[in-house]
Amino acid sequence: VLVLAIIGAGGCFTGSNPSYTPHELAHHIKASESRFLFSEPEIFDSLMRATEGKNIPKQNIWIFDNLGQSIPAGMRSWKQLLEVGEEDWVRFNDLETCQQTTAARLFSSGTTGLPKAVTITHHNLIGQHELVHGVNPRSYPVSSPVIGLERALTS
Repeated sequence: VLVLAIIGAGGCFTGSNPSYTPHELAHHIKASESRFLFSEPEIFDSLMRATEGKNIPKQNIWIFDNLGQSIPAGMRSWKQLLEVGEEDWVRFNDLETCQQTTAARLFSSGTTGLPKAVTITHHNLIGQHELVHGVNPRSYPVSSPVIGLERALTS
């Protein structure tokens, strides 16, 4: 849900390995150009060390406490975003925009050094979906409202 909300709000999703060291997380944040962060409480301390000197305001860091974990002092649960309301998806319907708009930055394994960011456009994402689900459609309808994520993150 969070990945689709980020992409649907016009953002770019990037996920990291939970076993990253603060040094590796700092590289990930810089290489992905992240401005908003979501962290599980278990890796929060490493994330905070990684954000030192990165100019990411504390209000741009949300705790992903989906399993009922306690939230570090002074931080906010990602669930507060669910209280903001809804907005429609960011939309575009021309091929050029679809091919040039980044939906996600995923990272390589880093076997020859630090992991490298791989850009996935909306066109790539739709192509992957078609390869997997287009030939084997679900037997039930799928619908989900998009949270006003961008508005919530910037307010």
